[in-house]
Amino acid sequence: MNRTLALLGAALLGASFFAFAQAPAPEADGKGGQRQHQMREHIKGAHEACKDKPDRMACMHGQMCAKAADPAKCQAEGKARMNKRLDERQAMHEACTGKRGDPLQRCLAEQHKGRKGHRGRGDQSQS
Repeated sequence: MNRTLALLGAALLGASFFAFAQAPAPEADGKGGQRQHQMREHIKGAHEACKDKPDRMACMHGQMCAKAADPAKCQAEGKARMNKRLDERQAMHEACTGKRGDPLQRCLAEQHKGRKGHRGRGDQSQS
């Protein structure tokens, strides 16, 4: 009985290794995995090039747009996105004028959650 169970377990274990070895790697399809890897490498390179620059955000954006099909368009879109974020942030702070400490943090969190197009992080909260 024990010998039969041991043989059956070994056979199942061997079959699972064989099935795993036959599965294609995510990068092998040449689509999503490969692009993610390339993007990570591109971001690492941009981060490395800009780590000592005084205006790191602008440098990173310039590095990321350098290899774009249309660098000028990439730069313009990035600048527009940044200006929009700054305007939204200013509006949030204006709505919370006069508050300090925890009430300010709660007000800003409420403003942030109420933004149109907000991509929340689920139920994660900062303590």
